[in-house]
Amino acid sequence: MSAPVPQTTNFAVKTKRLILLPTPLAIDNEAYRSLYASLHRMPEFTTMAFGESWGTKDWTTSSVREIIVREVARSWKVRGMGDFAIGLRSEHQNLENDDDVREHGFKIVEAEVQRLEDVRWIGYVGIRDATTTSMLNELTAVPSIRGWQEMVELRYGFHPDAWGKGFGTEAAKAVMGWGQQEKGVQRFIAETERENKGSGGVLGKLGFTEIDERTEIVWGMEGTKEWERGI
Repeated sequence: MSAPVPQTTNFAVKTKRLILLPTPLAIDNEAYRSLYASLHRMPEFTTMAFGESWGTKDWTTSSVREIIVREVARSWKVRGMGDFAIGLRSEHQNLENDDDVREHGFKIVEAEVQRLEDVRWIGYVGIRDATTTSMLNELTAVPSIRGWQEMVELRYGFHPDAWGKGFGTEAAKAVMGWGQQEKGVQRFIAETERENKGSGGVLGKLGFTEIDERTEIVWGMEGTKEWERGI
């Protein structure tokens, strides 16, 4: 029997082209779980996201569900934030003329899980408290004196077919704006593989700057760059 998912939220975030569905809701969408599993079977994705030594994972939709359950328990249940499934909406759902989208880049709406037939899932984006999640998994992590609202990690991953189309910037802007508005986030951090020029470019467009390793270390992982952006 699958583990129950803590139901912490019933909303979605929409942008001009995308819908961002919190994983407590997206977890039961088989098409999204299939997309998530397929990403981690692709060497071009896993090498870009996690480094060559990470390899690939032959995950099934069932094992992916358990992975997402753990993410929900560590992030959404604790801080009320975490990963979002990213869907590409059909043209008739375009929000270009919506005032909220024009002004803020996103709009918070009530989730309509039953009306996702036209959505094509292309990746994930999330923000999470790095002081209680990812940092604790790294042996080289240096405890920070900053509060959790200043140590919020941005992460994202997309199917290669969606690369180079601005979806990363669009989705990240929306989820960070939501985090600032709804959770009071004051500073974002991120980590990329040194060879991942694409993600570095996205972070640059989002206003991130590379952290000087001589003055501060977040993860201290070999072969990675660390980034930050204040509000």
